[in-house]
Amino acid sequence: MLDPGSAPDLRFTITRSRRNGIDRLCLVGALDHSSVLMLEGELNAVAREGGALVLDLGALTSIDRWGLHTLERVARRSDPRTSHLLIVNGQGSVLDAFETAGMGDLLSGTDLSDLLNDGRGEWSPISLSPLPRRRAVGNARWSTSDHE
Repeated sequence: MLDPGSAPDLRFTITRSRRNGIDRLCLVGALDHSSVLMLEGELNAVAREGGALVLDLGALTSIDRWGLHTLERVARRSDPRTSHLLIVNGQGSVLDAFETAGMGDLLSGTDLSDLLNDGRGEWSPISLSPLPRRRAVGNARWSTSDHE
């Protein structure tokens, strides 16, 4: 029999932080059928058009099919034209679960956690030159076509 005091803490928790316009949710513990509603609530709280969201799975100890499907729905709903979503730091059994389910493509190869944690300096906005545009004839819409 396990001593309850010696058993690892398997409760699901989420820590939320924001830096330089990027929200980061760190998922801790087991993401399963009993915790997906908590995750969905946090996702709704940070959802904003034009924002960026990092879902950090580094402290996630396990994930079941409910958790996988929740993250898949989040990723599929995310519109890359209006927001950015990165799912990072999948490792161990969590990474194995993604791969086994054929959902490895949801995990980003880019880990921004070090940049978010780095206290040195601030990210600064940069100016990009506008795309070539021309006004469509007889129409109020803008076109991004660069041929006449």
